[in-house]
Amino acid sequence: MTGIENWKEAQSDFFESFRNYDEAGSLQRIQVLKYLVLTTMLMGSDINPFDSQETKPYKNDPRIAAMTDLVDAYQRDDIHAYEKVLQNSRDVLADPFIAENIDEVTRNMRTKAVLRLVAPYTRFHLSFIAKQLKVSVPEVQEIVSFLIVDKKLRGKIDQSNGTVQIEDSTDIDRVHAMREWSLALGSIWSTVLNEGEGFKLDEGLSFMGGAMPPLDVLSSKVAGGTGGHSRGATKGRAGGGRAAGIKF
Repeated sequence: MTGIENWKEAQSDFFESFRNYDEAGSLQRIQVLKYLVLTTMLMGSDINPFDSQETKPYKNDPRIAAMTDLVDAYQRDDIHAYEKVLQNSRDVLADPFIAENIDEVTRNMRTKAVLRLVAPYTRFHLSFIAKQLKVSVPEVQEIVSFLIVDKKLRGKIDQSNGTVQIEDSTDIDRVHAMREWSLALGSIWSTVLNEGEGFKLDEGLSFMGGAMPPLDVLSSKVAGGTGGHSRGATKGRAGGGRAAGIKF
């Protein structure tokens, strides 16, 4: 069972407990409601825990105000509002269960904030991100490293100058496409060597292990050439620019 599934189950349990305490008129319902809000953030839910009929009356309760503001900032992905609420609500961290698990929520918030901040850049300084998020450079580096390992960010960290170089996904895709195209041409050339008749290789060209010749030679042999030296050489050897026995 994954962490999210565990928190989802915990949220369901806390909701049931809250409803029971609420029906019994127990003050314990406030504490359990805080845990319900916390688990909502931990499971990454975009459903406001105060939307239900049972919890809605407590949305503006001053005893739960800090948690209400936290979940609101979390679901809006407002890292600055979230950090401000957390810093100004020391009583929230007084609870051992919340103090133990709120760091995971904070890390998730900062991770999403890093992804949004770096999106327009191909290169950035770790110190720039740290300044924007008002956290330490080592923490930013740790988050960026996690994103790279998790393949959510394509880039490399240069620790010597504290920068990150983002790889252009378009260039990477282009390289992969060119590689596939080259392999396809190599297959065609192999067919030409094995089955083609009526032409010879240009003098001075030799290939090791069936390696593919230069593209201008290949295009002139297969396509009949489009001009200049390559077309003349092909025409002289293949008889009018045609390679007998080659079919596509």
